[in-house]
Amino acid sequence: MKKLILCVFLVTLGTQAQNPIKIVDSLKEVLATKPDKPKRAKLLADLTWYYAMINSDSAEVYGKASLDLARELGDAAVIAQAISDFAVVKYTQGAYDATIQKYKEALAIREKLKDENGIASLHFKMGTVYHKKTQLDSAMSYYLKALKYYEATGNKVLTNSAQSNIGALHFNQKNYSEAMSYFEKNITFFRKNNELKLLANAMVNKASIQLIQRDTLAAQNTLMESISISKSINTIETLGSAYNNLSEIYLAQGKIKEAKEALSLSLKYREDANLNADIASSKLTMAGLQNATGNFNAARELLKELKPYYLKEDIKEKLATLYLQNSINFSATRNFDSAQYYTQAYTRIQDEVYGENAMKVTNELEEKYQTEKKENQILEQRAQLAEKDLEVRQKNTWMYGGFSLAILLGLLGYLLYNQQKLKNRQLTKEAELQTALSKIETQNKLQEQRLRISRDLHDNIGSQLTFVTSSIDNLKYALEGSNEKITQKLGIISEFTTQTIYELRDTIWAMNKTKITSEDLQVRIANFMDKAGKAAADVSFNFKVGDGVSNRVFTSIQGMNMYRIIQESVNNSLKYANAKNISVRIEKTPKKTTNNDKHTSSHDLKIEIEDDGIGFNENTIEAGNGLSNIKKRARDIGGDATIASVEGKGTFTRVLF
Repeated sequence: MKKLILCVFLVTLGTQAQNPIKIVDSLKEVLATKPDKPKRAKLLADLTWYYAMINSDSAEVYGKASLDLARELGDAAVIAQAISDFAVVKYTQGAYDATIQKYKEALAIREKLKDENGIASLHFKMGTVYHKKTQLDSAMSYYLKALKYYEATGNKVLTNSAQSNIGALHFNQKNYSEAMSYFEKNITFFRKNNELKLLANAMVNKASIQLIQRDTLAAQNTLMESISISKSINTIETLGSAYNNLSEIYLAQGKIKEAKEALSLSLKYREDANLNADIASSKLTMAGLQNATGNFNAARELLKELKPYYLKEDIKEKLATLYLQNSINFSATRNFDSAQYYTQAYTRIQDEVYGENAMKVTNELEEKYQTEKKENQILEQRAQLAEKDLEVRQKNTWMYGGFSLAILLGLLGYLLYNQQKLKNRQLTKEAELQTALSKIETQNKLQEQRLRISRDLHDNIGSQLTFVTSSIDNLKYALEGSNEKITQKLGIISEFTTQTIYELRDTIWAMNKTKITSEDLQVRIANFMDKAGKAAADVSFNFKVGDGVSNRVFTSIQGMNMYRIIQESVNNSLKYANAKNISVRIEKTPKKTTNNDKHTSSHDLKIEIEDDGIGFNENTIEAGNGLSNIKKRARDIGGDATIASVEGKGTFTRVLF
């Protein structure tokens, strides 16, 4: 069962006419009458716009002609519009980076002209492109700029359109309740004002949330209503997205025939409109469908075709889905090295997205902290200036007051000085307290972010993998005795998915802790050794922790890497060494010194894993991912790994750090 691709549909860059072909024909008839240059420039721009819905190659030809004529006329507003229309062509072709570049050119011209309406329109369009690229912070920034203008000018249709896209952003960020409140409000407005195209778009978004909430029947009904509305006004883009999502629902229900039919319609509508990026999305869904139905070669060819495009445009959300489908594909065909590679790539890209979000939050907190720090410095400087001013007054008063008042003024000055000094100390303590509170707030928010990410991993990926395992086991039971090869393959996939769940749980365990004590680590390793012992009843396991280790505290990264090194070594012994005895030791090491006793080793802890298996020849064996991973993990925690083996005498692994 592959990951469900929800394809949240954005409010598009413009409004699609019901009969673009007829409009193109009528525009070409007017163009044939050879009108003057300003009118000709307008006609070429309109042809670019409408051809973008029919044929992107023709749209590009007219777009270049429109831009050349606009520059010949020298009218800045016409040039900006021509560039903007040409950007729409690039958008329909799926060239998002080129689209953004063109919009920025047009925006620079609109800003010089101080054309607020044109600027707001470009902000909205740029937000849409960044949203497609899953650069959510940039998308939100541009959407809010456009929304501010639309609300100020009272344009309720565009206000609701921008809000609908902001709701889609909340969906991407898993703020489902916030997203649903936007969509319900927008749907009510669009339905009341007969904005059918926008209504159909918003309903596709609403169906996506209903799927997340496991209300499959409601999602299906919402999509069917969106399809009915879209057909009545011939809205191709919405039909493509709605049928794509409907295919996902049918696949989840096991209705393979209906899923294929819905996906074929999605591809047809998107190909008719030359929506290259959306075509790629439908093909990605098709690859998942092929995987689910056992057509692994066909799925692999589709994934191979799509990979260069998603890499070029850096669309991380789609790349992650593509890597996950490759992992499923190679697992099913027993190509475990490739499956592991794509699983790691999928995990990496997820980490990039979350890492970027965490960095963004950290930067914002740091900026807030620096601002507060500067404010405290200003307050301290003011206090110092006030103190100096007071001292000057005291001196002047003493000089002009006479000797008779000297003692009194000196006493008064002393009291005032002490009071000011006490006030300064109080301000300093308040500043230190504020700094400490800011640091605590930063740490709390970072911890909340880690917990949210771990919850998302557990609730979403964990539950999906568990569902996959359950579905495969049910399928094995249904097919038992009918086809041994398929049953074996399903068993392999189930085993791989179960192992992935265990590794995911280990990752969540580490993410939920800022520090890992040696006791936590010992318990985790002991549980793993216990499970390994149950799985391999003929193997004897020995786990020993030396004195002086129990009081150690590790970072989550150190603890996780130590656990993974032991896990990888033990698994290698079980899989390849045919070992009868496996021992794991964690001990303190005496700090070694040089002859002059001036230099000490930084390593004071060692992990040793030893087995009595068949071993291997280090000169002839080709190091695989397992051995490389052990050494890499040791380096990541500032350690050094040594792996020694003799054929027939077992393998010994030592990690010092």
